[in-house]
Amino acid sequence: MIVDRQAEAAFYDRHYEQFLRLPEESLRTNLAIFRAQLDDPRSPWYERRRLYSKALQRLLEQPVAGVEALDYACGPGDWGILLATQGAKVTLLDLSPVAIELALRKARASGVVDRVRAVVGEGSDLRCFPPASFDLIFACAAIHHVLKYGDPIPQLARLLRPGGRLVIVETLGDNPLLNLGRWLIARWAGQPQDQGEGEIFRQRHIKQLRRHFEVVDVEPLNLLAMVKRLFRGRFHYRPVRRLLRWLEQTDEWLLRCIPGLRRYCGEVVVVARRRLPAEPAGACLHTT
Repeated sequence: MIVDRQAEAAFYDRHYEQFLRLPEESLRTNLAIFRAQLDDPRSPWYERRRLYSKALQRLLEQPVAGVEALDYACGPGDWGILLATQGAKVTLLDLSPVAIELALRKARASGVVDRVRAVVGEGSDLRCFPPASFDLIFACAAIHHVLKYGDPIPQLARLLRPGGRLVIVETLGDNPLLNLGRWLIARWAGQPQDQGEGEIFRQRHIKQLRRHFEVVDVEPLNLLAMVKRLFRGRFHYRPVRRLLRWLEQTDEWLLRCIPGLRRYCGEVVVVARRRLPAEPAGACLHTT
């Protein structure tokens, strides 16, 4: 496992450079395009369609128009740009300058560049933002990248306003069999260390969230269905999709009947909230 921020940033710069050559029209996004990608078996998002669909549901369950939102460790900024298309004022933060450049191109292509600002910076050091800067923070596959550099949870809590939400979308790392499978797949695929995937979000991090947030909702997903990783790039085959749907339905039944299995799922959506301050006792409205 590396702890070199520059090497990790350089890896993602190289990864995202290829997308800068795409025509601007292909970078456009909105809610309809977003959902179409989740439903397209040939899309790289299809593998995580249940996870991302749940994240989308939780993200938009409250109106976001006018809210100040942070897309934390945003990568190419897909989620942040989506929030901007729904009327949010979005700040994009990522370690990779090329990722930020790509995200701003997506914002221009989507017609929301006036609602987006971008910051190249480290997710482990958020002192560039004053306390209570945001109403909403979204972190998709982000926390596990930052954990090796420092604990981001107290800092994220500091940035949220009272009543604000932190929405986390992550892999979950408390199943030894799944962790072994992840390790074997990474070795087989020759995953470079500079990719920064050495840490995994775990139950202990959820416990830590409970120390900093008043309300924490946890929705684990995919137990048996994590076998989907073996079929990456093959979801356009109907038998593969049928198998995946059967495994997902079996997971729903198992998790409903044996709730203790939830901790062994492979993915999770967490919504942590800061409560609004209580109204002063006896407060009343005075008019003149």
